[in-house]
Amino acid sequence: MFNAISDAIFVKNRQHRLILVNDAYCQLMGYSREELIGKTYDNFLPEIEADILRKNDELIFTQHINSEQEEKLTDAYGMTHWVVTKKCLFQDKANNKFLVGTIHNITKYKQISDELHASKQLLQAVMDGIPQGIFWKNRDSVYSGCNQKFAEVVGISSPSEIINKSDYELPWITEEADSFQRCVRLACAKDLQSLMYSHTAESEIVECQQPVDGRPLWLETNKIPLKDTEGNVVGILGTVQDITIRKQAEVALTEKASLAAFRVEINHAITQSYNLQTTLKCCTDAMVQHLNAAFARIWTLNELENVLELQASSGMYTHIDGAHGRVPVGMFKIGLIAQERQPHLTNEVLTDPRVGDKAWAKQQGMVAFAGYPLILDGNLIGVMAMFSRQALPESVLDALNLAANEVALGIKRIQTKQALQASESKYRNLVETSQDVIWSIDAQGYWTFVNPAVKNIYGYEPEEMIGRHYSEFAPSEKLHNDLDIFPRLLAGESLSQYETVVLAKDGSTLNLLCNAIAIKDENGSIIGITGTATNITEIKQAEAAMQRTNAVLKAQQEASIDSILVIDENRNIASYNQCFRQLWQIPGELMNTGCDRQILGWVLNQLENPEEFLAKVEYLYEHPEERSHNEIKLKSGKIFERYSAPVYSSAGDYYGRIWYFRDITERNQAEVALRDSEAQLRQQARQLKQALQELQHTQTQLIQSEKMSSLGQLVAGVAHEINNPVNFIYGNLNCINDYTQELLLLLQLYQKNYPSPVKEIEDFTDFIELEFLISDLPRMLKSVKHGAERIRDIVLSLRTFSRLDEAEMKAVNIHDGIDSTLMILQSRLKENHQHPKIQIIKEYGEFPLVECYAGQLNQVFMNILANAIDALEESSIKNTAQLAIDDEILNQPQIHIRTQLIESNQVKISITDNGLGIPEAFKQQIFDPFFTTKDIGKGTGLGLAISYQIITVKHGGSLECCSTPGEGSEFVITIPLNQHK
Repeated sequence: MFNAISDAIFVKNRQHRLILVNDAYCQLMGYSREELIGKTYDNFLPEIEADILRKNDELIFTQHINSEQEEKLTDAYGMTHWVVTKKCLFQDKANNKFLVGTIHNITKYKQISDELHASKQLLQAVMDGIPQGIFWKNRDSVYSGCNQKFAEVVGISSPSEIINKSDYELPWITEEADSFQRCVRLACAKDLQSLMYSHTAESEIVECQQPVDGRPLWLETNKIPLKDTEGNVVGILGTVQDITIRKQAEVALTEKASLAAFRVEINHAITQSYNLQTTLKCCTDAMVQHLNAAFARIWTLNELENVLELQASSGMYTHIDGAHGRVPVGMFKIGLIAQERQPHLTNEVLTDPRVGDKAWAKQQGMVAFAGYPLILDGNLIGVMAMFSRQALPESVLDALNLAANEVALGIKRIQTKQALQASESKYRNLVETSQDVIWSIDAQGYWTFVNPAVKNIYGYEPEEMIGRHYSEFAPSEKLHNDLDIFPRLLAGESLSQYETVVLAKDGSTLNLLCNAIAIKDENGSIIGITGTATNITEIKQAEAAMQRTNAVLKAQQEASIDSILVIDENRNIASYNQCFRQLWQIPGELMNTGCDRQILGWVLNQLENPEEFLAKVEYLYEHPEERSHNEIKLKSGKIFERYSAPVYSSAGDYYGRIWYFRDITERNQAEVALRDSEAQLRQQARQLKQALQELQHTQTQLIQSEKMSSLGQLVAGVAHEINNPVNFIYGNLNCINDYTQELLLLLQLYQKNYPSPVKEIEDFTDFIELEFLISDLPRMLKSVKHGAERIRDIVLSLRTFSRLDEAEMKAVNIHDGIDSTLMILQSRLKENHQHPKIQIIKEYGEFPLVECYAGQLNQVFMNILANAIDALEESSIKNTAQLAIDDEILNQPQIHIRTQLIESNQVKISITDNGLGIPEAFKQQIFDPFFTTKDIGKGTGLGLAISYQIITVKHGGSLECCSTPGEGSEFVITIPLNQHK
């Protein structure tokens, strides 16, 4: 009877030893009755569990109280069970005390509870992923919850912040709320009270709001009463969504539908077997109906008489025999369109010079005119035109442009049979320009056609393949696959997306993705096969590389000296290496369960401080973006190093967490010994650092001397060599201009005295576009002259910058040196793909000439300005990649140069940029030799160090840097006006 009870039952004596257990208790704990009788919890439970249970049981013994509570038990296999334990005190006649307990296993119920909690989280996550804002209120209009989208609209960071609040307690009721928030609030609050009483849902309510900026805002709301089990309304569930883009798309779709209908009617008209006038009348009717034309007309060209003849007219004028029935080419606006072969488009008819009768246009309310020449294969077919009482948008003009081509094609089809040839030409162009191979073979397997793409894929010219058997291009080991496919295609089967391997001309193998179908003659007999082939060799190679990479990663994981454990986003084991199992001595069958929590329980039993370890683990899982690196101590005295990092995809998706463990017990012991010797090494390091600084200063001086000498000679030489040919060009430009004007004058005299040249001269005049040449040639000569002047200015700047003839100290205008430096750096100041144009702001003060080493001072300007440009380029790149935290820096990089006389004998030069600035940690080192923050190969670290030496040592001045991260940097140069000799 005792053992037949399904719940576990046990009895303990006053010494906490088990004296009686039933079969259910033995089965729960995984021990036999013999292994349990006479034992305490310390003999078969983890230490932490045993201590907790002993304390609870001791309270029952001492305070004589009954107990019922949830407890956690770990069985012999390391499995954890959640149980409800009922305990009471029993005392026999001899006053011996016993504790009697029953245990009910609730592990499954706990799992169900956890799953329910996860389900609630999933529901919230699903709602947060919905693009609509979702909220629900009680009858008092107090919020009970919302999703993340609605929270963002309200102006709070989390849905939990809205609970138990009304609209008047939320950010969107404040004056700081934007117009979008106010519109959404009004839409959500509308008709809520009446909805409470009507018990009727309001679905898909679409309203147009007018924010402050004037642009219409379309909102769609749904409001549903929430009822209890008795049908009473207890609240409101609502959704709100900004559908402005959808509404705009609907308007655009309506316009597209109208344009599509126009295209359909045009296509239908020109493909039917109507006569010319009927076909064109259908086209003009379509223009009036679908493009809102006041009237529309189409003329065709009478080539013999060079006259446009009206064939169709729709709208307010339908006759075709009036004054515009025949229009000579070159006369009126219609004739000019034909002559120029260019569309004439205007949305301002009343000011258009080509509209002759403006009084009629004003009276009829005409606003727009569009006329298109009908051209096919370079030949003028006719003219199509329309007037409209409203402005014509770009989409209508595009539709008219396309329609003009289609009408021209329709006219030509009706007049001649050349439309078929034009269609074949388009098809041939498609085949010849296709990037895929388009091929055909006959019933015997010989190539009958390949398009030019075969050259790019196979490497053969089409002529080299036609007439050869397809098997000649297949590797011998893969030929049987093609031999199996060929009969299936000849049997009439069409194959899509099948892969094959072929040989290129250079002997390499190619992977192709093919589609093929049989070719049939008029009687339905199969006479060959045609298809397409896409080169997928690179895709196949990428797949093989991916497989190899996965294999290498697995090998690297196993070869690592660290123990590695990877847990996926669901806290299941994704992978581990053998080193991990060996380090923690985890049984193989426990690892095979794949359960992270069971593995965690095994690890906790070995730790000196399991509570701290577990708290850290749970924290990291709750904060997936966090990393962790620390040391943990084991009961055995060992010390493990633990490192954990999240696993994210390139798109930012969270895939889980990776754990590294390493036994650093011996390393820690070695570090203790190492610290004992560090004091001696520090003293030696200080001595070496002092010697290195002295060496760096010496080296910097040598480099500066050599660099300035070489740079001055190079710049002066380049300036001299450029100057001579530029003077030659500039000196001859005036003569060239005079000769050109004389030749043009001669040409005008010829045109005046011989207005009707022979046909050959007339044709050549059209070919070379003489009128354009006459107008463009003077502009070209002017551009050449401007370029020569520009080169001359650059040469002058180079000579000023080099100061080769002013190596000694003398009085100079430092503004010339700054301007010459800016001229040399001009190309870097222009807008490019890395940054917008850099704006130079100069505020030059007035002061006399300054005694200085001009060439060296120019080098200082060059170093500081070049660094400022580098900083602005880096700022533009980073801000563009990170959505630009500062619009001013992103849109308008600036360098501000100020000069002024201070204290009557000191000159101050300030160079300021609005880049990212210099971090505080680097400001103390920027003038040190060889210190640089640039990437390897982009800086030597000598520029500012040399500049500092030139200013402080050579000129007895000062060079200072003031910088605020995120706002920019300022370099201030101060030198005496006169040097003491």
